[in-house]
Amino acid sequence: MNKAFVSFVVLCLAGLAAVGQAQQISPKLPSNFTDLEQEVKQRGAVNYTGFVYSVAADEANTLTPNGNQTTNFIQNNPFLATLPNGGNGQNLLRLGPCAGNTLHTHPRGSEISTVLYGKIMFGMVDENLNEANKLILRNLSQYDTIHIPQGLLHFSFNDNCEEAAFLANFGNRDPGTQSIWNSIMQVPSSILQLSTGIPEALFNLYKHLPLIEAPGTGGEECLKRCGLDLQKVNKLLPNADNPTAAWTTPASG
Repeated sequence: MNKAFVSFVVLCLAGLAAVGQAQQISPKLPSNFTDLEQEVKQRGAVNYTGFVYSVAADEANTLTPNGNQTTNFIQNNPFLATLPNGGNGQNLLRLGPCAGNTLHTHPRGSEISTVLYGKIMFGMVDENLNEANKLILRNLSQYDTIHIPQGLLHFSFNDNCEEAAFLANFGNRDPGTQSIWNSIMQVPSSILQLSTGIPEALFNLYKHLPLIEAPGTGGEECLKRCGLDLQKVNKLLPNADNPTAAWTTPASG
């Protein structure tokens, strides 16, 4: 074989090897390197305390005589702002007998909830497609998990006389929460009538009732079975028509 040709091949191979080594030494940085670097700096600025968040040590965001919930969201854990891609969040709910999370939605995040102990019924209502507004009910036991799509109306209920608890996880540090009944009570009675056919006067009576802070307690059969008084096991919230959050209603007629 021609020595000149062999020398040429050797030089080409050596050149390719040198290029490969150069690429290994100086890899191309990702386009979002600056953002990732900033997140690392932010985590260092808060001394990395958010890697472990003590739910038990945190005061419950809502507390009722028959249950409570504690959130690990951006509002009470600033560390979550340092996580990429929207971060994540959690909500721990302890439900007393006949207690449950009231009707609500999460406009910015899907939910994955796992029962920690006890038995809990979860329900959701699907959107206006296919089988329009289909009600979906699932009874979960310890360590069972349910997936709740973003934006769907849903609820939970402990239909037992023993305490139960579940942990809700979100792929967003601020999934948002909209309480359905609380929101409906803000709507003018005329709009509620044209939406339901129910007389405005009846909605005016409803609006005078206090709102119940989640988790609420109810279910007449469950209350009777567990020996509970509806008006003693709920934390009430005032509203414009009932600023003192009393159970009294105005006289009709």
